[in-house]
Amino acid sequence: MLGDLFLSIDDVEPPQHRERVAALLQRGYDVIASVHTATGRLTQVDKCSTAPLSDAALASASAEAKRALALRSGAVAATIALPPGSNITTASTGLPAGGGAAATAPRGPAPTAAAAAAPPPPPPCHLRQLNRLHFVAVDAVQASQLAGAETVVRSYDLVSITPKSERVMHQACTSLDVDVISLELSQRLTIKLRAVAIKAALRRGIYFEICYAPGLREPTARRNLFCNAQALVRATRGKNILISSSARSAFEVRSPLEVLHMATLFGLTHKQAQDALSLAPRAVLARAAARAAGRGASAVLAGPTAAAAAGAAATAAAAADAAGGDTEMQDTQPEASEPAEPQQPQAQAAKAQPARQAQQPLQQRPGAPAAGGGRGGGRKRAAAGR
Repeated sequence: MLGDLFLSIDDVEPPQHRERVAALLQRGYDVIASVHTATGRLTQVDKCSTAPLSDAALASASAEAKRALALRSGAVAATIALPPGSNITTASTGLPAGGGAAATAPRGPAPTAAAAAAPPPPPPCHLRQLNRLHFVAVDAVQASQLAGAETVVRSYDLVSITPKSERVMHQACTSLDVDVISLELSQRLTIKLRAVAIKAALRRGIYFEICYAPGLREPTARRNLFCNAQALVRATRGKNILISSSARSAFEVRSPLEVLHMATLFGLTHKQAQDALSLAPRAVLARAAARAAGRGASAVLAGPTAAAAAGAAATAAAAADAAGGDTEMQDTQPEASEPAEPQQPQAQAAKAQPARQAQQPLQQRPGAPAAGGGRGGGRKRAAAGR
């Protein structure tokens, strides 16, 4: 699943938004998100009122978009000049593709003139269009509104936040019920990426978003984007990274292959770049679905981990019970071995006696010279005899 989950609709005209979606459709994207940005206080005005674009509207954007719609639906009719009486049949009708009688023979009643004159309906585009609430919080009081404005939040498919302070960043990583944290990487970061907050966000399944389109507009923004994106990748070790466009026009939309090469310049490996393009949108949608259902996202995304933890806890409890049983068996053993305990000091004394004898001074041993003996003592006795 290829997705672009950041297409702002606040400062973009409807025809321009249609062209952006059509450009993403042509480049093979499967899911897009129209973003409404709210700042300060959430009210009923911020409730979602955006309708997805129809297939007819996307087909009218350009000829390339119309052809992409046809390719996605599998309803492309290729006209091939074949000789009459050919046995090759079309994939859609199963009739001979040549100009023989079998191809022209109608099956069933002939269509009416009105039905023949009516244009065929546009094929389904198979493009999933979502709505996303993007909240910019300056302090913790504003960030806590996401928990209070439940009716506004539930009207959107995805919820993201841009923290403006370290306190809000820590709150978003640890407690706020959001799906994506989008940092303004094209500007100079005033927030330090603390390891404690980053690890808490990774454990909760929250994704960090990198938007590449602001780096295409001016050199300063491009330099800040690459430096900040590399710092974010180092802090997260390439995990839970989501790459979006935040494009203002169809000119700023890039193909998945171009985004893949750009992601490697951010410090991601080739495998991590592929995950940021294909697996990250799917994981964000899964977390949003779990949040909308009123369940913890960790229970959905980390189900095998939770089951393994429960199994480990059960194993530890069984081991503790077995250890308790062994202790009880040791306590209930007969006292037949207790009389052997007084014999231990005697055995130790017997072993220690030769050692004490070896450590006795030489003057206490029989036949040993007295203290003061040796060469010096012999000289003094000789002098006294003289």
